[in-house]
Amino acid sequence: MTGSGTTELNLPAEPMTAGQARRAVRRALEVAGATHLRDVAELVVSELVTNAVVHAGTMVSLRITAEPAALRVEVEDGSVRLPIRRTWTDTAGTGRGLRIVEEHADRWDAQLTNGGKVVWFEIGDLSSPLLLSPTAPLLATGPDRIEVTLLDMPLLMHWAWQEHAATLLREHLLYALERDDHALDDHAAASDALSILDEHLPPPQLPTDPEALMASSVEPVVTAPRVVVRIPAQSVRHFEVLDDLLTRAVAAAESGALLSPPTQPEMAEMRSWLCGEVAGQANFAEPKPWRTSSSARAALDPGTARAHVYHELSESDEAFLVTDDSSIIVAVTPTVVDFLGYSREDELLGQRILTVVPERFHQAHIAGTTLHVTNGRDALLNLWITVPILRADGSEVPVSLHVSSRRLEDDFHVFVAHMDLPGATAPSL
Repeated sequence: MTGSGTTELNLPAEPMTAGQARRAVRRALEVAGATHLRDVAELVVSELVTNAVVHAGTMVSLRITAEPAALRVEVEDGSVRLPIRRTWTDTAGTGRGLRIVEEHADRWDAQLTNGGKVVWFEIGDLSSPLLLSPTAPLLATGPDRIEVTLLDMPLLMHWAWQEHAATLLREHLLYALERDDHALDDHAAASDALSILDEHLPPPQLPTDPEALMASSVEPVVTAPRVVVRIPAQSVRHFEVLDDLLTRAVAAAESGALLSPPTQPEMAEMRSWLCGEVAGQANFAEPKPWRTSSSARAALDPGTARAHVYHELSESDEAFLVTDDSSIIVAVTPTVVDFLGYSREDELLGQRILTVVPERFHQAHIAGTTLHVTNGRDALLNLWITVPILRADGSEVPVSLHVSSRRLEDDFHVFVAHMDLPGATAPSL
């Protein structure tokens, strides 16, 4: 027995909602005699409903129209943020929802309504008269918006932070679901704020060739002097939630409760600055340009460096410098100490690697390190490249080096930068 018909249901913003939506679509296709569409339909509806639950946090309305040759599904939620395709790296652990929809649905779109938005998709015979044609948006103009001006915006850091923040938020949501009744609402608000920034701030256009990548990742081209972000008035408070939630997520990561690595201090500063600019300018404050207060040479907790663990490395005749996954120098050989103009190795141990990186490369290094610990991106690892190194007296010298990732016997993860220096033993890679 086959037939055609429309099913409507309202679902709560809960983790099991995607499963309920899949079952409703499955039943509708069975009644219509269109089970051949089931696999694709369940995959796409699961993505759209999950996005509605996670990013909107409101009641989700589902309308399913099925017949033997075609299917249309509409997913409505209370958020006015239309879905956008993320521009993250291929190794990212999240952000592929719309890609799945685009690849598997025969047709899809989204439009605003008076109470939120509808995202719909169709699969099968698109000429079917039972498929509803897309309706014009009921909301002719967007909600009231405020304009936030971001001065000296670090685009490269923002690009890497977006990926790290989304990964951290998703993992923290799973961690907090059983502990916090507001976890879904907070996650939806934070995701809304994150999406607004991603939509307005242009991602850097970076080449894949290592030498070209190095040449294009320096100041001032990776910083935008002025970017205007238009934020819906109802989303302004979401930036406060984003700042608070990521502060808690980073604390959880630092305590070992999450798998995601904690962020570097400049990333946390940038996030607080971004969220603070939204809150401040919403209350008519003047824009303040981005400036970091973190020092490249600020000595961190000596215990963090665990220098004693790497003592044997430091006695090598080779020329190399070792950092941990927090970018702290944990070992350096005498050849490198001398070459950089320092008198003792403890002048470098415990310092951040930015100590020996020229300032114009700081943003690139912070972004690259963040992407590596987030998703394993390794565009400049395991290659010989020539880079400028900052010496103790502030002068720069070009050095040919090879950076590799290594896990030591004591299970500490480190990055080893072998340098091709005059008088040093040839590196054993």
